[in-house]
Amino acid sequence: VAVVVPLASALLGAVVGGVVVHRLTGARDARNAQRSSRVDHLISAYRRLVAASNRAQDMTDEQASGLESAIADIVLLGERAEVDQARKFLLRFRDEGGADTGPLLAALRSSLRRELMLEELPMPDPYMLRLGRPPAGASATE
Repeated sequence: VAVVVPLASALLGAVVGGVVVHRLTGARDARNAQRSSRVDHLISAYRRLVAASNRAQDMTDEQASGLESAIADIVLLGERAEVDQARKFLLRFRDEGGADTGPLLAALRSSLRRELMLEELPMPDPYMLRLGRPPAGASATE
């Protein structure tokens, strides 16, 4: 009897400890998967915003669709500052027929850099490269 009680106590402690560790590990893994998925979607949204930015009248249907889905992803998955900037962008776009993506991109970039544990850096100016392309039907040598 003197040996059974300590042995049972040790066995119970090991089982309970194992269950607790398993649950904590599962919860941590779920949070990490959620974080990774959120970051991946927001990086994709950032790229679609950049692709559609500063394209006065030459935005393609694909870029317009990318802009729409990027805004939707940010509204769904973004932090408060990103969602607020997305709303401001949407209101300006609705009211003025166009809007600057710069403040939204800056908020998204800042949040993503923080989430990825990268150094905080201000948004560079300019923040994208636009290469000219010949009009449809024109040869590259004209």
